[in-house]
Amino acid sequence: MPIFRLEGDDITNAKLVIAQETDLELESHLEDWLENSPWALIQDELILWIDRQPSARDEEGTVFPDLLGVDAEGNLVIVELKRDQAPREVVAQLLEYAAWANDLSDKQIQQIAEDYFETHGEFNEKQFHNVYKDVFEIADTDEMPPLNRNLRLYIVAGNIPTRVARVCRFLRTSQGMDINCIDVSTFETKTGERLVSMEAKVGDEDVIAPKTQRHRTTPTSRWSGDKLVKDVVWEAVEELMQGDKEFFAPKEVTACILEKYPDFNSSTVSCQIASDCVNHTSRHHYPGGSDRYWWISKGKYRLYDPEKDKVENTADTLQD
Repeated sequence: MPIFRLEGDDITNAKLVIAQETDLELESHLEDWLENSPWALIQDELILWIDRQPSARDEEGTVFPDLLGVDAEGNLVIVELKRDQAPREVVAQLLEYAAWANDLSDKQIQQIAEDYFETHGEFNEKQFHNVYKDVFEIADTDEMPPLNRNLRLYIVAGNIPTRVARVCRFLRTSQGMDINCIDVSTFETKTGERLVSMEAKVGDEDVIAPKTQRHRTTPTSRWSGDKLVKDVVWEAVEELMQGDKEFFAPKEVTACILEKYPDFNSSTVSCQIASDCVNHTSRHHYPGGSDRYWWISKGKYRLYDPEKDKVENTADTLQD
């Protein structure tokens, strides 16, 4: 799919000009971009990275997954990156990482994360559970979700060939594995501006329970309804804020949504609220957000009032 830029001073009379597609120079560049942009891998979701190329040891030696993270539900996220075309062997490689990660205990995950935080100034010397609660806006009095209940696997490459996509789609729809393939393309404009396109080749399909478990397991799926995620969240907030209620918490919104839409991906709720929150520190991560909410404190929001809420005066209040 081509990427266009607008050329011309007048937006009404501007022309669409195709940006020139370029090659990824180094695999590490893609790794850097995703590590620095934890909201970019999964639409409407935030990932907390807990390691980059951790040492995954097995009987035959050591392998190194490119990125390891956790999502808002405590699931582990494993990402394998390829600069060019993903080879057929990448599926086996990713499954090796999954087999290693599947056996990690909560204590091991926390230790991996804290070792990684030592090299990242933002979280340096912080304990895993404190970072997790801050990132996903879990109140200090609330319990964290159990870790590593499920694995989410990602192949991100300059080209996902049909054979790789077919195998991953089979694993996803017939074997119940949450495995995803993302095609990455880079472009450059005449002015030197770099553009990146990320297109899901596998991942929109529902995750279905393996055949051996279908008689006792309810199939799980991601949200695929007709409404936009942000509109579903907004409807729930409006319902919650009827009457004299002054503020709401993301977990209340999630509970309200799941009553109507049991298949809704609850891990998207906090990120969607943050993207539509005028004064949230993560607002700049989500371009195109709506001015709907006002951040009060961790896990606590109210409706935005443009008459009294001044964004420029909130710099001191955004640090939790």
